[in-house]
Amino acid sequence: MDRFKQVNDTYGHDIGDLVLQAFAHTVREMLREGDVLCRMGGEEFAILLPATTQAQAMQVAERLRQRLEASPVDVGPDVTDDGWLFYTASMGVTFVMSAEPSLKSAIKRADQGLYEAKARGRNCVHWQAG
Repeated sequence: MDRFKQVNDTYGHDIGDLVLQAFAHTVREMLREGDVLCRMGGEEFAILLPATTQAQAMQVAERLRQRLEASPVDVGPDVTDDGWLFYTASMGVTFVMSAEPSLKSAIKRADQGLYEAKARGRNCVHWQAG
């Protein structure tokens, strides 16, 4: 999630927890049975999409990015003027290569893609080739 530390610093960890919960709920709603959502730490998550092409993975990531951008969190009028907190997400997308003995290399590539998406202004999806 983009600028999640700023959410915690501005509104407190209770509100940050609400945002994390809303994020996880939204993502789970959009995933298929067999897809896996993992929290890597802080505001970083990994989603495993088995039997998915590059085009399909990018489509899923872009739909998810759009849905998150359009799904503010209800934080109440004592937190924000209108009671809603908007947030966005940047995403790095890659393949898990069949020859890789673990997910470590794929996670590193996805992380590189994430940093590229953030460097491009955040709230976008970037494919990171292997």
